[in-house]
Amino acid sequence: MSVVVNGFMKIAIISDTHSNANALNAVLADVSNVDAIFCAGDVVGYYADPNEVCELLRQTANTIIRGNHDAYVTGELTPREEHRVAYRTDWTREVLTKDNYDWLATLSVEMSAELDGKCIKLRHASPWDEETYLYPDSERLQNIHLEVREILILGHTHWPMVVRSGNGIVINPGSVGQPRDWNPMASYVILNTQTLEFEFRRVSYDVARLQERLARQDWDLYTISILSRTKDNRNVNL
Repeated sequence: MSVVVNGFMKIAIISDTHSNANALNAVLADVSNVDAIFCAGDVVGYYADPNEVCELLRQTANTIIRGNHDAYVTGELTPREEHRVAYRTDWTREVLTKDNYDWLATLSVEMSAELDGKCIKLRHASPWDEETYLYPDSERLQNIHLEVREILILGHTHWPMVVRSGNGIVINPGSVGQPRDWNPMASYVILNTQTLEFEFRRVSYDVARLQERLARQDWDLYTISILSRTKDNRNVNL
C-alpha cells in the first residue's frame, strides 16, 4: 500500500502493542499535536486485551501493518509449537470478536508513504520477512541499502534503535506493550518529516497492577515478569 501526502507532518510511530491496553492507553494519552500515528505491527499476542487494543488502534492509528503475532492469529504464519501458549495465539483467536479478527486479517505486510519528499516504509521485522530480528549490531543490516531521504520503520525486537543504512535511516520505536531493553516504560517515537528529527519517548503506566491482574488470570509467569524488567534486576532469574 502506498500513500502520498504533501506538507510537513509530525508522526507518532508505535509498534508491538501486544494486547497491552494499559500501555497503549498511556501512550495515546502522551501523544499530542501529531498529524498521524503509524503502527508497525504486532497488535496482538502475549497479553490480555486483544479486542480493546484492536479497537483503540482502529480508532486512532492512520496506518497499521501486521506483525508476526498478528499473522499467527489469522493463520498466515505458524508459530513454533513450544511458544504457542506463551504467545496466547489460540486464546487470542478464540476471544477476538469476528469484526476485530476480520480487520486483523486485512492488514498489509508493508506500507510506504511519500511525506515531505521523503519515502517512509513500514515493515514489521525486516524488508524480507516478518520474523527476522534486526538489532543495532545485526550483520544483516548491511543487506539494507537505503537511498537519500529514505526511512525504514521496523519493530519486532522491542528494542529502540536508529541506525544509518546507506544514505537513509532505519528506526525502530521499541515496544509499547512489552519493552525488552530493560526499561519497563512504553516506548515510541515522534518523527518530524520535514527535518527528519526524531524523539524517542518513554511513558510510564501501572505495570504492577497489570501484573497482578495477569497473575490472577493464571498468565505465563515469565511473560508477566518481562513487563517489569529493569537494569537493576537484569541478572535476576525472573
